[in-house]
Formats: sequence, structure tokens, C-alpha cells
Amino acid sequence: MTKSFATLLCATLAFAALPATAHHSFAVWDMTQNIEFKGVVENVKFRNPHAAMTLTIKKPDGTTQMVEFTETAPANMLVRMGLTPDILAVGKKITAIGAPRKDDATVFFLKAVIAEDGQKFQIMPP
Repeated sequence: MTKSFATLLCATLAFAALPATAHHSFAVWDMTQNIEFKGVVENVKFRNPHAAMTLTIKKPDGTTQMVEFTETAPANMLVRMGLTPDILAVGKKITAIGAPRKDDATVFFLKAVIAEDGQKFQIMPP
């Protein structure tokens, strides 16, 4: 393999990896906000590359609302920090702290979870 071919191959591979780096940007989220929701886990997708969850909350007027946490850390990272699928199981009461999307304030990035027993799992810095 010639030196110029190796250089071209490395440059091509580096260029091909660019979409993956863009995928992991937090630019769409307002990470300065920490909005807290107390509710019941309605749906959870405990998976890689990103876990997701829907929480049903009760509003002050007694009605319920679904809150979408469309993205958080990967499932394997959550498990390493102790946040296991049984803690986020459907029907569990939790407190979720999230950062809203800048272009859609009804969708959140899950930054932290407080389990019903009070144990806190800080996924992203506050």
C-alpha cells in the first residue's frame, strides 16, 4: 500500500465518520434548564444508542399529561450508573428532570431520575 493511498483512505474514513459526531450534539436542547416532573412511567425504551421514556403526570387541575423524554444516555451507560430497567419500569412512580428542546418545548432530554425510594441518578450535569 502506498503512502498516498493510505492517506486517502484515512481521510475518506474520517469524512465518513462526520455524521456520527453531529448526531451527538446537544445543540438542540436547552441544557441550562432543569424542569422537574413527578409522574408514572407510561412507556420506556431501554435501549442503545439512546433510551427514551414517556411519563404521565397529573396537572394541578387534576387532568393528566404525557411528557416525552425522547433522548437520554445509552442504556448500557444507565445500567453502569445503577439506573436499571426495573427502576424505570412501566407503572413506577418517579421524578424526572429534563431539558427541553429549543424548537419544541414539549419534548425533553432526560438529565436525572429520582426513584420512588429517593435514590437520585444524575445522568447529565445539572
